[in-house]
Amino acid sequence: MIDIIKTFDKASSFYDEWYEHPQGSQIFKAELKAIESMIPESGLGLEIGSGTGIFAEHLKNNYRTIICLDPSAEMLKKALERSLPCIISLGNRLPFRKNIFNFTYMVTVIEFLTEPENTISEIKYANEGNLCILFINSDSSWGSFYQKIGWEGNLVFSKARLYQLSEVVKILDRGGYYINYKIGTLTSQPMSSDIGAELIKPSDRAGVIIINALEKE
Repeated sequence: MIDIIKTFDKASSFYDEWYEHPQGSQIFKAELKAIESMIPESGLGLEIGSGTGIFAEHLKNNYRTIICLDPSAEMLKKALERSLPCIISLGNRLPFRKNIFNFTYMVTVIEFLTEPENTISEIKYANEGNLCILFINSDSSWGSFYQKIGWEGNLVFSKARLYQLSEVVKILDRGGYYINYKIGTLTSQPMSSDIGAELIKPSDRAGVIIINALEKE
C-alpha cells in the first residue's frame, strides 16, 4: 500500500489535467452523471479515495456534504484547495464512529485496494446508508485498454488490479453488502473522440460499472 500511496503522491501534480482533456472531460461528465444517479440527494457522505476532490466538488450541494478521505497527502492538498473537508487515512482504518455517514462512494478506487473486503467491512461500520462503487469493467474494451497501458508502465495503472462485475459482487458480499442496483456507462471505444455517456445495463459494452449496494441484515 505504501508503494501505491507514493504513486498517487507523484501523480498529484498532473492528475487533474486528464479531466481538462476533450475526451477526459466527457468521461468525467459521464461518470459524474452515473454517480449522481446512485447517491442520495442530501445527507453526509464520504468519498473513499477522493484524490484531488474533483468528484466531491461537483457532487456537494446545499443539502449534501461530502468528506474527502485519502491516504495521499499530496492528493488531499489539491482537495483542500477546493475548500473541501479532508481526512488523511486508509479506507480499511476509518477514524469515524458507527453509522455517521448517510452514504459512501468510491470512484475507480477498488482497483488499488490491497484488501478490498476489509475496506468494505470497515465502510459498513461507519456507513448507515448505501454504498456506491464505480469501477473499470475488465470485460470491456476500456478494461483491455487500461490493462494494456498498465503493462506498458503507466504510473497509475501499473498498480491497478481490474475486476469483472461478478468479482466485485463477491467482494461486496464478503464485506456485508448486497447489490441494490447496477448500471454501466462509457459505451464508446477508448480511442473514440465522442464518449458514449448513456446509462445501460451492465455488459461488456460498458467501460465502467456503477453499483449501489445496501448492508445485509
